[in-house]
Amino acid sequence: MNATLRIPPAFALSALLLFTLPLQVAAQAPSPSPSLGPPPTQEELDAITERGRALYAYDQAAWHGTDAAHAIAGNDTAGLGFYIARRTATGWTVDFGTLDSTGKSFVTVFEAQSNDGARFTAQRLTPPRNDTGFLVAAAHAIKTVEAQFTFDSAYHYNVAVLPRDDGTMYVYLYPASSADAPAPFGGDGRFTVSADGLQILEAHRMHRRVLWQSFAYPKPGAHLVAGFLHEVIEDRPQDSDVFLVLWRKPSIPQYVNARGQMYFIRTDGSIEYKGPAGSTPG
Repeated sequence: MNATLRIPPAFALSALLLFTLPLQVAAQAPSPSPSLGPPPTQEELDAITERGRALYAYDQAAWHGTDAAHAIAGNDTAGLGFYIARRTATGWTVDFGTLDSTGKSFVTVFEAQSNDGARFTAQRLTPPRNDTGFLVAAAHAIKTVEAQFTFDSAYHYNVAVLPRDDGTMYVYLYPASSADAPAPFGGDGRFTVSADGLQILEAHRMHRRVLWQSFAYPKPGAHLVAGFLHEVIEDRPQDSDVFLVLWRKPSIPQYVNARGQMYFIRTDGSIEYKGPAGSTPG
């Protein structure tokens, strides 16, 4: 899949939901439970929370920034191969453009800026601006990861590029949602990419396949309690599990049964280890 401008649409409600009655679960196909090893430390769980929060913040900036740019661009998307969001000292900036023919410069056609990550103002740059540095590396990183990622042709994918303290980058690919359909979740990956964007240092699949989260509402008298997910890849929650909790509206927490270990993700994204999984969440 070539790097293309994706327009993150308005987000739909997701429904991996638990009600007091009835119980309603959408989960990945379970696999045989291995012998339980030691659970991750709270420090490791806090790192998952931090990455999930960063992914959510990027996603929100890309969504609202793209809406602002689309409002002035209309159908004129020439030269818009990438959208790349950056957190700045004053808020967020989302750059829209493409690499030049040499691959050494990023040609920014539109730019959207916000001080709060939600209300963006966009402008067309005339003439386009030639940028170097992070935007070039991020665009190369997106191309590098997309060349290796196995896409499900039934879905559109969003991308996020998050710089790390050591100069490398995390690149996330995850299915995009829409306002008029159940929200896809899963089938996603996190890649650690070199500082120049040309080499994948680590590939981490967060969920094996995409799950459709259909709209669901409690029956009369039922009370919305929490979401539930059965994770079959690792014995701990994933970054995108935290992202889901932060993204879902109305806001509810989430239980994750990760290969026999039970976790509770609060609505602020923090994670609590609950112990070995029993027959029901709790």
